[in-house]
Amino acid sequence: MKNNLPIWLEDYFDKIGQGSSHHAFLILGKKGLGKSLFAEYLAEKLLCQNAETNDCSSCFACNLENIDDHPDYHTLNVLDGKKLISIEQFPELVLKLFETPFLQKNKVAVLNLDSCNHHGFNSLLKILEEPPKNTFFIFTSSFRHLIPETILSRCLNINIETPSTKDALSWLSEFTEEEAKMSLTLTDNCPILAKEYLKTNAIKTREEFINDISGIIKSGKDIVTISKKWIEELDTLPMKVEWMVKILYDTIRFHADDSLQKLTEDTDNISRYLSQNTHIEKVHNLLTQTNATWTQFSSDSNLNKEYQLNSLFIDWEKLLGVSKKV
Repeated sequence: MKNNLPIWLEDYFDKIGQGSSHHAFLILGKKGLGKSLFAEYLAEKLLCQNAETNDCSSCFACNLENIDDHPDYHTLNVLDGKKLISIEQFPELVLKLFETPFLQKNKVAVLNLDSCNHHGFNSLLKILEEPPKNTFFIFTSSFRHLIPETILSRCLNINIETPSTKDALSWLSEFTEEEAKMSLTLTDNCPILAKEYLKTNAIKTREEFINDISGIIKSGKDIVTISKKWIEELDTLPMKVEWMVKILYDTIRFHADDSLQKLTEDTDNISRYLSQNTHIEKVHNLLTQTNATWTQFSSDSNLNKEYQLNSLFIDWEKLLGVSKKV
């Protein structure tokens, strides 16, 4: 079981320990570091009928192709047509967790907290305060600051850090080193997200993104047209806004140290240009705003995305549109 984990996750698995007294685990980290994968392996370990061994391959849980098929594994998914887990879904989960385990061992509930609202957090808090016997909770989240302290304090927090480039490249060995390095650069060294980019041809999306952003900054490209195009491609919208954050961050770094030669190869020209032609305080302010927009898009809030994106583009054009400055 553990041998199939990406190498950068193994140490975190070891730290938990078989004798841990915690009944709730919160796995934190950026998207693309393997939080969901780690949660599944942890669930398998908790459901394993031979937990005293490290290499069980004989029990029911460890032989399942999909942990979702285990009768004592429970989760809540966002229903079709919804953006978040509905409050009505929690009572059903609670009833299942108070039932006797099918295999007379443990029960495990796994939830992505990024799909919960405050009603969901309140429901979770009630059951965390008085958890059913032999029941474990595994939560994942990319946004620690959005989780109530009452939830954080009742969980063992496991912060997944960005792996070394060596480990990341090893995991991406099915691709050429050039492709893997470029994809890791675009994803801030998040290997699982990098693999997703490579399999979905996100490199082409990246080229279109650079063309659009360059147009806004340097030639006054029609922001309404760009905004409509990005909104039509909702799946890539958070990724593009995150790339905008990275350009601003690199701009600040170039401004602070003009001896830097390379940060993000395909956008260094944009960042260096901005560092030389834009007041750095404006860049700092815009970075804060762009980061906030990225958080809203990534957490799938109910805010009007087209309005938010248009507003962001207007500020980018106004504050960074060097070609329009007198």
